[in-house]
Amino acid sequence: MSSRQPTYADQVMSGSALLSDIDDYVQTWHESTEDLGPLPAYLGLTDEEYSLWVEQPSALRFIFAGRRAGVTPKRAGDLSTVALAARAKDDAEASSVLQWLIKTGRIES
Repeated sequence: MSSRQPTYADQVMSGSALLSDIDDYVQTWHESTEDLGPLPAYLGLTDEEYSLWVEQPSALRFIFAGRRAGVTPKRAGDLSTVALAARAKDDAEASSVLQWLIKTGRIES
């Protein structure tokens, strides 16, 4: 049995952390005197997910909605169901993030 502590991503997926808690996890990583490993791994994000979040912070909701739907950023041809699950603050935000994901080649249209 592993003694690994749950990551931010584990906590979000289980409902015990909010998307907005990511900054607290990043701060903990920066302030730790222990070697916690690379930040993406500490957060429980893949390198691709981490890059998406760094470039477009609002993509975080799509990352976790995609995980729940079993869709990875490269495989999400039609994110309409993921966008609904992500519950963007409004349609404009959802559309903006979706268009950015397509434009940057993160997903295929």
